[in-house]
Amino acid sequence: MRSADIQSSTSRHATGGGPIFTKILPILLAAFPLFTGTAISSSYAEIRSSVTSPTPVARSGIPSKFTQGVLWKISAPGVKSSYLFGTIHSDDARITALPQPVTRALDASDRFAMEALIDADGLIFMAQEMFFNDGRTLEQVIGKELFAKSVAAMTTHGVPTVAVEKQKPWAVMMALAMPRPKTGEFLDLILEQRAKRLNKPVTGLETIEEQVAVFNDLPLPDQIALLKEAVQAQPELEKEIEKMIIAYLARDLAALEKISEKHSLKDERIFQTVMDRLFTQRNHRMAERMGPMLKQGGSFIAVGVAHLTGEHGLLNLAEKAGYRVTPVY
Repeated sequence: MRSADIQSSTSRHATGGGPIFTKILPILLAAFPLFTGTAISSSYAEIRSSVTSPTPVARSGIPSKFTQGVLWKISAPGVKSSYLFGTIHSDDARITALPQPVTRALDASDRFAMEALIDADGLIFMAQEMFFNDGRTLEQVIGKELFAKSVAAMTTHGVPTVAVEKQKPWAVMMALAMPRPKTGEFLDLILEQRAKRLNKPVTGLETIEEQVAVFNDLPLPDQIALLKEAVQAQPELEKEIEKMIIAYLARDLAALEKISEKHSLKDERIFQTVMDRLFTQRNHRMAERMGPMLKQGGSFIAVGVAHLTGEHGLLNLAEKAGYRVTPVY
């Protein structure tokens, strides 16, 4: 996400570290187009869930047949095939250079869907939810020491102190999850723009409100714990993200899964809670909303690559719904 101020964002339309964050950090980049492509690309932002899972579930048990490939064909007899593409929310030139199989599939599709569409109302909502509106300040909530460290870390991301003072812990944590962008032209945005140039209908699988709630609805103590880990993880940020980019370019879903599982956890409860909200609940909601698109056929659906894998991943859920799922690229 761009490290700009929230006003400019609204006018446009937002292992030296601790073990929890270093485990969550890489998958945030592979899970949130809105955070990385807009909310934090402008400074911060997003997420809510309406579907509840009976128990928090770790993202393990990736089916072996879904370990290689970022573009998958979803097919059924009698309908035009659809495509599911796993993105990484980055403006790195290695990522944004669209491979021919991806452009060919998108161009041949009848409609385009992504995790969420951003409009003026959505950006206003994000801006409201990212900040305390009851007189509290971030320093009052997290204490002087962590506040000072958070401000210092945000400064390196190009965010001034005044923009941090009223932010909620989760918003600062998300901002610190991403490296400073180079161009602001993120992969998800490039796909959306291409679909619009081709006059394809464009839709979102989630609302901004649903996305914002994933972290905004966490109890404050959990938000503070995640922020503390995020600050501590800053020295290793670029190395961790580079590992994930290399795995993505190799289209190695198993390697991406391992990156998120290599660290022990200081607080397993927080991690399980976040993973359940970030993946299990959202994946089932997105799979339900993908249903009519897949039945109609001819859809190109782009979501963070981390949503593809695992027992509750979209590839496995599509196959369980009766579709044939095959790798394309």
